[in-house]
Amino acid sequence: MLEIKEIKRLYQKGKSAAEVGKDLGVSWRKVIYLMDKYGVKRRSRSEAIYCKHNPDGDPFKIIKQLTPQQGLLKALALGLYWSEGSKYNPISIRLTNSDPSLLKIFIKFLRDICGVNHQKIKLWLTVHPDTLIQKAQDYWSYQLNIPSSQFSKTVIINHHGNGTFKNKSLYGAATVCVHNMKLRQIIQEWLNDYAHVAQSVEHMHGKPEVTGSIPVVGF
Repeated sequence: MLEIKEIKRLYQKGKSAAEVGKDLGVSWRKVIYLMDKYGVKRRSRSEAIYCKHNPDGDPFKIIKQLTPQQGLLKALALGLYWSEGSKYNPISIRLTNSDPSLLKIFIKFLRDICGVNHQKIKLWLTVHPDTLIQKAQDYWSYQLNIPSSQFSKTVIINHHGNGTFKNKSLYGAATVCVHNMKLRQIIQEWLNDYAHVAQSVEHMHGKPEVTGSIPVVGF
């Protein structure tokens, strides 16, 4: 029994079956056999890849006990992500906008509520053909306090037609991005919880439930 306890301990720390076997001086086949025999759940392929890329554990730390102000920040940021964020990529949290004040709120949420290291927050720009790219990068770096070393490649929009684009943003739009599958799943669970609350409020007021209701700040 001591051997399976040690196998479980090492495996739950993120080591692979082969690494656990090497540490204990047994084959990986025996490690798998004992795990199956004693009902130790094995990781899926995606979970194994995640552990390999994050050997020191999650690169974030969710704040669980929130002050009223932090709760308001969380609700506001999730509302922004719900309406403006990209929810189709399963391994990334992405929010795009041309308003730096809005993106500052989301960055603060990532840092102060999700516990993401500031260096893990990436940024890329989407600009128009006549935008001065270096000027745009300097602008967003200053506004969001993100160094150029954390910028990804700038995307240039190629317009078709004869539009004048008078209302376009001078510095384009910025996308705030954090690559982490587990954090993406946690945020999706928060969105689902807020949707249920919003639907309950609608039901209380005699309205039919609406799938995908936008969360209300401060409920």
